[in-house]
Amino acid sequence: MVMNILSVDYYADDAAELFTRSLKETGFAVLRTHPIDWNLIQTVYKEWQEFLKSGAADKYIFDVENQDGYFPIDVSEVAKGETVKDIKHFYHLYFPNGRYPTEVSSAAREMFEKMIRLGETLLQWIDDYMDPAVASKLPQRLRDTASYENTLLRILHYPAIQGDEEPGAVRAAAHEDINLITLLPIASSPGLQVLSPFNNQWYDVPCDSESIIVNIGDMLQEMTNGEYIATKHRVVKPQDEKENLDRISTPCFIHPKSDVYLSDKYPRAEIFLNERLKELGLK
Repeated sequence: MVMNILSVDYYADDAAELFTRSLKETGFAVLRTHPIDWNLIQTVYKEWQEFLKSGAADKYIFDVENQDGYFPIDVSEVAKGETVKDIKHFYHLYFPNGRYPTEVSSAAREMFEKMIRLGETLLQWIDDYMDPAVASKLPQRLRDTASYENTLLRILHYPAIQGDEEPGAVRAAAHEDINLITLLPIASSPGLQVLSPFNNQWYDVPCDSESIIVNIGDMLQEMTNGEYIATKHRVVKPQDEKENLDRISTPCFIHPKSDVYLSDKYPRAEIFLNERLKELGLK
């Protein structure tokens, strides 16, 4: 059985039903229409690609405790179970308290506001189509667990491949996300793949023009006891020279409030988060 990740019209009458079905079956769904202006996303891509390539981000080096700021390539993530760092560098934006570079406009801040509002709507859809037996065990509805302050907008830059990278290194090794749900506008170039739980094969994620990819994170899988599944995914290196471009990506990781109950093993979401950050080598 292949991965049937559904492409959903956000404004259709059956959008919530199709969206949640795709998440339950594959861990992923694609919104081919949505309420976020693509010109805004393109502005963020252009500004931050220039900013991250310029070296100006070095003065905003990341804070270990707060996890905001710039993470250079030499301190990039090592995916859980891997030993080689990913080929990427990135900037963590938290609002309202994280450091925001003066070298860029407020476009990323505006994008964050729109993404978190969309995320709250999608969590409501997940709530509405959850198995009642699962929902009855949650301490509160998912939409009410989302935290503005904990939600992360990550601006990622993947440099063009030079050929001298560490053996085995990829742009993003196979991993599941930590959080509740991730909203990912399609990146500036392809490369995102998902691992099928049915046949253990990798498949390209559908990348409709101007679409937003949504996937389940481990926290939501933990909360729903696997009704909504977090699926392993990766970003592979370009397959030929024509595709060997640097790549910009802006995932918005919707996180719960720190004290939200996930399971008996993780009575507070912050316990799960800190465990994973240590595994990634970021804390």
